[in-house]
Amino acid sequence: MEEVLKSEISKIKELVEMKKDLISDEMAFNFLILQYFCYNSKNFHDNIIFINDNITDEKNDGGIDFVYFDEDESKIIIGQNKYTYNINNNDVVAELRKIFDTIKNFNKGRIGSYNDKLKRNLIEALDRLGEENDGNIEIYFSSLKDINSEIIFNKITEEERSCVSDIRFFSERDIEDRILSIQDTVEKVNEFKFEIDKAKNFLEYSNGKLNGIFVNISHLSLQKAYNLYKDKGLFDLNIRRYIRNKAVDDKIKETLENSREDFWFLNNGLTIACNEYKVDGKFIKLYDFSIVNGGQTTNLIGTYTSKKNDSFYIPCKIIMPEEKIEKTEELFSKIAEATNSQKPIQPKDLKSNAPEMKRLKSWLFKEYRIDLEIKRGEKKVKRNDVINIKNDELAQIINSFVLQGPGTSRSNKKALFSTPKKYNAIFRKGYEKDKSKKEFLSSLIVFYQRYICIILKILESKKLPPDELNVFNNGKQVIFALLGVMYRLVNNDINLNDLKDDSKMIEDVDFVYGKFQYKEDDIDERLINLILDIVEVLNRIYEEKKADYNSVSNFFKTDKVYIEHILNKFSFTISKKDKDLKEFLENAEILKRI
Repeated sequence: MEEVLKSEISKIKELVEMKKDLISDEMAFNFLILQYFCYNSKNFHDNIIFINDNITDEKNDGGIDFVYFDEDESKIIIGQNKYTYNINNNDVVAELRKIFDTIKNFNKGRIGSYNDKLKRNLIEALDRLGEENDGNIEIYFSSLKDINSEIIFNKITEEERSCVSDIRFFSERDIEDRILSIQDTVEKVNEFKFEIDKAKNFLEYSNGKLNGIFVNISHLSLQKAYNLYKDKGLFDLNIRRYIRNKAVDDKIKETLENSREDFWFLNNGLTIACNEYKVDGKFIKLYDFSIVNGGQTTNLIGTYTSKKNDSFYIPCKIIMPEEKIEKTEELFSKIAEATNSQKPIQPKDLKSNAPEMKRLKSWLFKEYRIDLEIKRGEKKVKRNDVINIKNDELAQIINSFVLQGPGTSRSNKKALFSTPKKYNAIFRKGYEKDKSKKEFLSSLIVFYQRYICIILKILESKKLPPDELNVFNNGKQVIFALLGVMYRLVNNDINLNDLKDDSKMIEDVDFVYGKFQYKEDDIDERLINLILDIVEVLNRIYEEKKADYNSVSNFFKTDKVYIEHILNKFSFTISKKDKDLKEFLENAEILKRI
């Protein structure tokens, strides 16, 4: 296992050093923790610039090695990383106290002694939390040594750690487990026979549409199923893959080790959806099935080893349709959503098996070679002719470009899946039935991929002055929304004078879908110029409103500010001089429908 970590450190150093000066193993460790515990991706190359921006590990960093804002959880993750075994409990406590003091100082506005990168990152992150998530800050303490969290928590007081919501410790084993789990994959199971505690000990129920049976399955059967099918479909219908949670995992392991006779009472058990089940004495046979709830329990039992031989049983609810109906997958999707809704999962997870999501994934790939990730952890198609995009990324760009809601896209991504009105406006548009909508969506995704590449180029060029760089780093969704405005203007879907008179009108005008794929060689040059012009205008707008907002992040936080102030000022600014408007429209020709 040790070689996994060393190998990743070497790869990171090689990639980073291709773009900047030599880095130490310790700095590479910062990159690694961000990559696997925050970005949750093995594709380091795509994230390298953003990860570098998160890192604050330098002089006067207040004990904070990185600051990451988790949009899915609406929380701040603060990292302290020690690439060493040579660390004791007192060292850990001292580092944590330093972080506590730093957070409290920032909350009180006492920030003068800290480095500029920490100031920018932590202030922006605190602003993005908003009142509803105030105090949602987690510390990730990573080292090669296995830290005893109980000892640490006994040494620090509740008052000291009152400024954070949680502290998580990751050891060498935890880190290597995370690396391997992110590189894992799953498929689907056809048939398996589970042993139950005793013959005829089951409870059945039916409502005419669904049949259900409740049984107690042997942990040995579950272990066997896990070892045979963990990579061949055991979790295919689950709305998400196993995601390691040390606090929960440790409790399950403790029960397995010390009180397995109580496991049935202490664990919620499993829910399995199948097309058919048959009870035969002390066995129940399942066909075309998958675990829709209980992946964490299954993973830990499947990998658990002990000298203890005594078997124990796990409560298990099994559901199948009364007969082969057309909407079986939709039914299983609802079961997965209902059985997982009480766990700390994401709204996008609850939609991963929705019919419209599966249809979208299917035709995007078949017709346009776009691989849409609708389930966290599913295997990506890695080919040069395939574009990969996540469903939450797609939701963000549609909400910004089409629906003109960049504040929500940036600061409340969950709402795009949890609010029915938003979700329906983004995903339930009947794309597959309308050629113009299909071609627009594929064009938008291709354009967005180019947009991301151009953003990286601009960052790498280091040509933006500090104030514009701040706007650029925090305004990616606002910039994309304004590109959506330019799409409308260059295609004469709206009139600039009308927009100047009432910026809210953009919410009322029907969006015109259609293919836009500029074919000339100067597309990158035009897009760079367009983005840089937008950033310059945005910076001017922010400077005028700076007194009313304490940061750029705050200024870009809501759709209301975007529509009433940013869009209003933007339309006035670009129309002030004919030359400016002409240049904007010339560059925006890359967005013309064809």
